[in-house]
Amino acid sequence: MKIFKIIILICALALSSCTTSSIVVSIQKPADITIPSDIKTVVVANRSLPAKKNLAGNIIEGLVTGEGIGNDKMGSKYCVEGLVSILDDSERYETKNIGDLELKGTGTSSFPPPLKWKKVNKLCKTYNADALIVLETFDSDSRILYAKPVRRTVKKNGKKIVEMRHKAILEMKIVSGWRIYDNSKQIIIDENKFTELKEFSAWGSSNKDAESKLPYRSSALKQSGDFAGFNYGKRISPIWIQARRVFYSGKEDLLKKASKDVKSNQWDDAITIWKDMVNLNDKKIASKASYNMALASEIKGYLDAAIDWAKKAKALGDKKANSYISTLNKRKEDQIKLNKQLNN
Repeated sequence: MKIFKIIILICALALSSCTTSSIVVSIQKPADITIPSDIKTVVVANRSLPAKKNLAGNIIEGLVTGEGIGNDKMGSKYCVEGLVSILDDSERYETKNIGDLELKGTGTSSFPPPLKWKKVNKLCKTYNADALIVLETFDSDSRILYAKPVRRTVKKNGKKIVEMRHKAILEMKIVSGWRIYDNSKQIIIDENKFTELKEFSAWGSSNKDAESKLPYRSSALKQSGDFAGFNYGKRISPIWIQARRVFYSGKEDLLKKASKDVKSNQWDDAITIWKDMVNLNDKKIASKASYNMALASEIKGYLDAAIDWAKKAKALGDKKANSYISTLNKRKEDQIKLNKQLNN
């Protein structure tokens, strides 16, 4: 299995100059941390909700800060859903629930004491899971800011007039704390708190007008909570990302022909053309073909060969090759990490 397979997205070509084109590819990126390979099935729980004894304090906090009393409850729900969506799409895990498991905690931004292992074991047995992933704490805050007005000249009824444009910014701050409980080893394998800032902006004829065009706080909270859960998902699970790659389509007939092959996803035909060009006496053309061979090798999953071809392009004077070599070296490092994470 090729861990770093690249999927060519159809119709993803955009001319960036008269001699180069670009393609968008999907690349599998490793998780930030490597979870033990024996953890394959997980259950996700929301423990950020306050127990009855802490409920009064949460209500007071909501009144003091101006945040809706139910905001953190809804925000934590969106946060858990964001994580579950990542795990569901991952080949690394099997999620045993939809994030609807609720456990009572402090309802504050402080970590509660860890769950008792008896409780963890009971939940993991109930859901037939290897580990329990818990949103232990969640807190959301929002504020509206105003940027310095911008003066601009516009035409109205054939006359130039100067008007002031005002920008309002809704800033959402999400603090989420997570733990992962390894049931069989009875150890906490990850415990971290994260702060995410997400901004929403709108323009208007006045601060009030701009503010009226901002999204509702409930909508911003949903997007921000989901974003926070998504980011934690990236920490513990490999994900697919899109990346852009450049290749030479050139003015030369052969490069043009190969470019058409790439557009139709006929990489083997393009490779045949480029291989015939890499040894030409014209170093400029040979360097372009070598660079393209590096890309073709990456597409095929042969990163060592891709690096060799990029180095040849660099030796022939290609200015793009050095940056591409760095990209390929980073991908090679990531592949080692990804192999371990996917147990391949």
